[in-house]
Amino acid sequence: MAFYFKFNGVMKLYQFIIIALILLVISCGRKEYTEKGILEIKKEIDSLLYNPEGEEHFNWGSADAYSNFRAYFHNSKLIFINEDFRYRQPGEEFNRYYFRDGNFLYLVGRQLIYSPDKQFTNIEMMVDPDGKVIAYDKIVNGQRSNLDGDESDKIIQHAKELAKIISERSTLSRK
Repeated sequence: MAFYFKFNGVMKLYQFIIIALILLVISCGRKEYTEKGILEIKKEIDSLLYNPEGEEHFNWGSADAYSNFRAYFHNSKLIFINEDFRYRQPGEEFNRYYFRDGNFLYLVGRQLIYSPDKQFTNIEMMVDPDGKVIAYDKIVNGQRSNLDGDESDKIIQHAKELAKIISERSTLSRK
């Protein structure tokens, strides 16, 4: 009976060690999804954009807005979207989305609304593969501002919509 308890304790220790090792491997694989890691990925993608493997033109539209955008690829994978976004009311945005392994990671957005008063908004946002905002910088008319959850959710959702359009229509991306 005492042998059974010792054996059972050893087995629990082995199970604990195996689970700890699995969690360690998973967490190490996601280490690059920190602020520093995402900035390194952005820098790498920026260098690839000097000579992209390919690019394609697409469009998107809704009742409130429409956009024309270009998708850029490396090794047949989406790495970057450059979007010219227009509101049906007076306003426009210019957005740059960075991707790695199919995940949206970084946004640089410039927005200009014309009425009732001119409003300039600049947003930079980092997102982990699970869609959680890691960091952001939002400036409205020269003043630092908060980026609320609804606004970041809309940005992330729109990036996913554009990526879906590309995956469905692209002749360059790996299906």
